[in-house]
Amino acid sequence: MLVRDVIRATAQAGGMSVPALLSQDRTRDVARLRQTGILISSRLTTASWPALGQYWGGRDHTTALYAVDRVQERIDDADPLTLAWVASILALLDVPALPSQRPEGAHQGRPSRDGIAANIRAAEVRLRHLHAQLAALDGDAR
Repeated sequence: MLVRDVIRATAQAGGMSVPALLSQDRTRDVARLRQTGILISSRLTTASWPALGQYWGGRDHTTALYAVDRVQERIDDADPLTLAWVASILALLDVPALPSQRPEGAHQGRPSRDGIAANIRAAEVRLRHLHAQLAALDGDAR
């Protein structure tokens, strides 16, 4: 699934053009439809948060994160318009149900503390290996 597929389906479900959906228009219905599409994109694609923001009209990644939170709240509150849009977009995409979370392998954006620590440990191992190789080369040159 590609983000552009979700964008097209979202525009179609909302009865508007893709350029109108991706515009800077912040009227309530346009913004909420766009937010709904961002949530669906985040659940069906592995695009990073910054990439999602860019695809959806050159927005910041924090806008994409905010959109997902807001739409999830509306889904949890059983907002009829949001539920209708979600159902319509998923039907257009031939997806039976909205996944409850991002797909495996989705780019999460900011790495976790554990991820950073693991990267540091791996870099230290590589550095020790390179130092050993350099020492071996220095020993061969003498």
